[in-house]
Amino acid sequence: MGNGTEGLQNLSEKFERENELVAIPTQVWWLVNIQAIRVRRQNQEIAASSVVFVVTVSKVANGLYRRGIKAVGVWYPVEACPKVPPDRGCELSGGWGQIESMCGSKPTSGNCPGHHRTSNHKCNLVGCSMKQGALCGHTLEKCPNCKGNHIAFSNRCAEKTEATEAMQYSG
Repeated sequence: MGNGTEGLQNLSEKFERENELVAIPTQVWWLVNIQAIRVRRQNQEIAASSVVFVVTVSKVANGLYRRGIKAVGVWYPVEACPKVPPDRGCELSGGWGQIESMCGSKPTSGNCPGHHRTSNHKCNLVGCSMKQGALCGHTLEKCPNCKGNHIAFSNRCAEKTEATEAMQYSG
């Protein structure tokens, strides 16, 4: 059992026996870093994490949505994983091609170098009347993606340009 692959193989076989026409891919990909998930669970920031399965037969997928999926004898609800276009910005991290509900990053402002949600941005200057989440002239703009002196969602961001071009070519 040295590297644990035998245990995973047994789990995969049991899962596939419990769920007709659903298979675990041979190569498992994590949406976020597995170590980050473990740390967040240990710190009680999350109680669980998600598993993504690709189902290519729509009749099977519809059945899973209705009844759920069984893993190690327990039934779990199933929901569709949203398709996220490459030019979609994340409110949590300011990154491209992801959405907050699927983002494993810690909050990073898309407006400034701060470690908070973009919507929670607030000017630190005493007496500034700009509302929370808005930019004012006192804010040092810093893109979390390319590190440029602009906000994450600016047209000056090279990463936004790449994401927008990727969307145009994929459409």
